[in-house]
Amino acid sequence: MSSLQEVHRGRVWKFGDSVDTNQLAGGGLVGASAAETLKINCLRGLRPEFPDAVRPGDFVVGGENFGCGSSRQTAVEALQLCGVAVVLADTMARIFRRNSIALGLPAFGVPKISDLVDDGDELIVDYPNRVVRNASSGATLPLATLPPSVEEVYESGGLVQVIGKRLAERGIFPTSARPATAPKGALK
Repeated sequence: MSSLQEVHRGRVWKFGDSVDTNQLAGGGLVGASAAETLKINCLRGLRPEFPDAVRPGDFVVGGENFGCGSSRQTAVEALQLCGVAVVLADTMARIFRRNSIALGLPAFGVPKISDLVDDGDELIVDYPNRVVRNASSGATLPLATLPPSVEEVYESGGLVQVIGKRLAERGIFPTSARPATAPKGALK
């Protein structure tokens, strides 16, 4: 997602309750790089077609307790490597939400979102108007307003970018900076 201030449209990949970080950043297949390994195993245990069929800009929609399990930021990185633009779930684990904020992948808890959509529906995330709309059915649900600090992190592309910006504003420049397009921990 390039900006919270834009309206985003994407295809829904719907999952059930308690999708855990082992399913998001699973193992089993080995790619040519660590990043490729994360991508080809993302949600493969639940939907074997997902890693090959997901397209940039698609949305992942989950039920209750999305992102539960261990504190793996690789779970968020795997979704980013697959091109997922936004994650929406009825409820999500706090650690997944925190990692999503830190890495700049918008994630929204939206009660009843799993009832609003079917797999493959076109969904519209309209944060400026605080609404999510199923373009296929016309049904809508409200989006909660995020705290300004979270909005800033999402707009900047992640927490590292916010820290870099704040340091630069104070005249402190890091000796090396990770490119904004590479999530922290993403391996080459």
